[in-house]
Amino acid sequence: MSHLATPRPRQTTETATKNVIEEIKLSLSAVGTTFETLNEKSAGLAACVPDVLPEIQSLRKQIREEHKKSQQEIQQFKREARDEVKERIAANLKEDLLEFIRKEITTQVESEVNVQLQQLFPISLKQQSVNNKAQLREAKTSLSNSAARKKNAQLRINDLDEPMMPVLKADGTRSTLFPADLRALLDYGVEDVRGLVRDLGLSEDAQNKLVNINTFLGHVGVMFELVVCR
Repeated sequence: MSHLATPRPRQTTETATKNVIEEIKLSLSAVGTTFETLNEKSAGLAACVPDVLPEIQSLRKQIREEHKKSQQEIQQFKREARDEVKERIAANLKEDLLEFIRKEITTQVESEVNVQLQQLFPISLKQQSVNNKAQLREAKTSLSNSAARKKNAQLRINDLDEPMMPVLKADGTRSTLFPADLRALLDYGVEDVRGLVRDLGLSEDAQNKLVNINTFLGHVGVMFELVVCR
């Protein structure tokens, strides 16, 4: 089984963390601005109204303390947010990685099974079915031809009108030139006899009709040959 390739994360932890922190900064920037505004206004008020200076100074001290406290809370919030983002991204990455591994293992197992099946069964089931049908057809053809030859073996030279049992071609079909009886065969011309032996897959003689007839008779089971009377 091949090594698993680690999937590329949709977003790195560092990038996601920065994005979240930036959003936090934007959301909390108003807090710092508010404290700065209060500090500036208190300083202006102290300059205009010296009598309230002690109160203004106390107020400014309070503002500075609140601002410092807020900054500390903001930093703490940033740390907590950063840790939370890391945990979420880690969880997402874990789920993505597990899903990737599951899919990869399934693919590898299917591939290995196919290889094993190919070794056990080099010929596909579909091809086996085709081969089995061809073998069955050949068996039926052979059985039919055997019965036909046995019947034709009973013919004699004077049985000119006795039906001749057809011997099938290799593909299991009957030749369109197969004669109904011996008389019909003898009435064939040279080309018809040549076409008949050729259709049955037999060797033909280019000129001699009698040779081709005897070749045909021997193939279909007839026990005698024709000769030329001199």
